[in-house]
Amino acid sequence: MSVSKSDSARWLAPLIVILVSIVTYSNSFSGPFVFDDAAAIQQNPQIRSLIPYKFPSDGPTAIAGRPVVIFTFAIDYAISQLRVEPYHVTNFLIHLLTAWLLYALLRQTLLRDDRFAGSATWLAAMAATIWVAHPLDTQSVTYIAQRSESLASLFFLATIYCVLRASGSAGRWWGATAILACALGMGSKEIVAVAPILALLYDRTFLAGTFKAALRLRWKIYAGMAATWILIILSLHTGQRETMVGYHLGISTLDYARTELNVIVRYIRLAFWPTDLVLDYYDWPIARQWSDVSWQGWLVFVLAIATVPAIWVKPKLGFLGACFFFILAPTSSILPIKQEAAAEQRMYLPLAAIVVFVVVGGWALLSRWKWTRLPAALLDCTLIVCLARLTMIRNDQYSTAIGIWQDTVAKRPNNTRAHVNLGEAWAQLSIDFAPGSPEAIAAATQAAEQFQIVLVLEPRVTHAIFALGQSYEQMGNPRAAEDLYTESLPKHPEIAADLYVERGNLRARREDGADAESDFQAAIAANPTDPEPHYFLSFLFEQRQDWNRAREELEKTVKLSPRYKDAAELLAKLRTHPR
Repeated sequence: MSVSKSDSARWLAPLIVILVSIVTYSNSFSGPFVFDDAAAIQQNPQIRSLIPYKFPSDGPTAIAGRPVVIFTFAIDYAISQLRVEPYHVTNFLIHLLTAWLLYALLRQTLLRDDRFAGSATWLAAMAATIWVAHPLDTQSVTYIAQRSESLASLFFLATIYCVLRASGSAGRWWGATAILACALGMGSKEIVAVAPILALLYDRTFLAGTFKAALRLRWKIYAGMAATWILIILSLHTGQRETMVGYHLGISTLDYARTELNVIVRYIRLAFWPTDLVLDYYDWPIARQWSDVSWQGWLVFVLAIATVPAIWVKPKLGFLGACFFFILAPTSSILPIKQEAAAEQRMYLPLAAIVVFVVVGGWALLSRWKWTRLPAALLDCTLIVCLARLTMIRNDQYSTAIGIWQDTVAKRPNNTRAHVNLGEAWAQLSIDFAPGSPEAIAAATQAAEQFQIVLVLEPRVTHAIFALGQSYEQMGNPRAAEDLYTESLPKHPEIAADLYVERGNLRARREDGADAESDFQAAIAANPTDPEPHYFLSFLFEQRQDWNRAREELEKTVKLSPRYKDAAELLAKLRTHPR
């Protein structure tokens, strides 16, 4: 039995998508947890067991209020605890499945158009391969906590694909699956809130021909999808992400909307020229007035407005425009994240709309001249190789915490948050070496440099003071740390108690008991509800063998903080063995 060319293409095309994706992300599986991974994974009690599952989240994390994402992380944790490789594998598999769905949806759609039916398989494969290899996707794949974006995109495409299949003979089952996929997407990220709208628009554009016909034929499916919006409402009510990252910027809704016009320009530029990707855009300039919007930003605004009439005049082109702007809308206009005006993971699925427009639109233009097909195919292959190489380079940058943050501060030198994270990465490295070793001192010096930059750029980031002091100690210069705390006291009265505690501990370590006691007493005066100075005072009194006063301070510590386990255990010992 012979195999036709079309049958061969049907099997070979998706295989190419799979092979390219495997090669492209082959160096991404050992990168460490970074940035939001700490709160979302390493310190998140929600993922510690599959059952019982607790909802809502206890605190602000990148995955709070997203139960489907949390469940996938719980599976990873059950498999490997905090070994990083399985988390990366899961992210990669989600990316691969999303690419396959993009291929399948595009192929089935093109087969319905006589102009593209003969090339539908290869056009779909080309678009899916370019998309899966594009480095702009790395933030949703290699950066583990951003699984929310890729998982939501998977269910988003699954929803529309199931609507497509529901137009066939097994419509009932595919319709139910569409509603289920939509619900799972709603539990993954808010971008899926627009899935019912885009699914209906897809139906009208490619299947039914009119909105009226689409609703008449499949109204139960759309009613079921609309019902899943309740999950978004619950997510917004219970998820705690308002202050999950960075420091409050005081951005109004109008400021944010203006800013996003410039941000989308950046996104589009990265889609076509992805050579300077950035992990964090904390320092992105806020457009406080309309004159701050670039001319490119105004062009984006015009294109967004033009998408509405295009839905009727050029429905297929209008659908791609709607996909781009609608999918960006929940995080780039409707649900602003004030501390994160720009984030590359938001382009994960909107990028697919751009890729499809370029691939299919380019083929439509070039297909008039048969001689252009071979050069176009060679160009596409070259493009895929280049994109895959850029993605692998980006994955290498994610291979260490220091590497990815060095890359970020190099590209965004005024990004305070990036300097903080780079300093913390160096500080952690200094701890990993033997105390006082040349390697530890060198790493601590690098950390100190970053925290000094932070205090110059944004003095209100006061935790950098303590991090800098600890770095000075790691460098073997406790006197510099003590001077730093002393100089900071009049500048930052709001953290005076903590500064006194840190300086007191320094003085206690050099056996200057009198000054240490004075600092701890000053800390108590500055913040009478803080248990820590009482706890450290108890050690001073214990060293002097003043057992009664040591017990008194421990009793005050436990009274102020009954869960202070170390203090309670030490108090129990002193009561049992008063010495």
